[in-house]
Amino acid sequence: MILPQELNLQLNCGEEDDFMLKIKEQKGFIALVSLLIVATAALTIGIAVSLRGIEEIQMSFDSSQAAKARNLAEACIEEGLEKLRSNWANYSTSLSIGVNSCIINIEADANSAILQSTGVVSGYEQKVRVKVNNNFYVVYWKNN
Repeated sequence: MILPQELNLQLNCGEEDDFMLKIKEQKGFIALVSLLIVATAALTIGIAVSLRGIEEIQMSFDSSQAAKARNLAEACIEEGLEKLRSNWANYSTSLSIGVNSCIINIEADANSAILQSTGVVSGYEQKVRVKVNNNFYVVYWKNN
């Protein structure tokens, strides 16, 4: 025969087992949610670092292409100075080196000449403007 106190104790034990099972399930759920939060934070940081790296590579590429365009424009200026040495006159032409090109314009008067050159490399454009006197002394040299 089961006494009322024992019956109450048995019911309480069953309720405690259910309660403990629910706590264990909640602990597993909390651990899973915590793992997802940490994984999301790590993924966000990883993506941010990757994007920053890509941005640095793009800036380096842009700088490299701009430097090549500037060097090409300066080479065209040198070509223009050679043309002036042989013939002090206005001159305009386009030069191609592979897929890259530059345009040189020379405006000469009796005492000085202004040479303007534009170098283009893969869509990157750089300009150089130079003024020389009739003795070929550089009055100014400006890179844009």
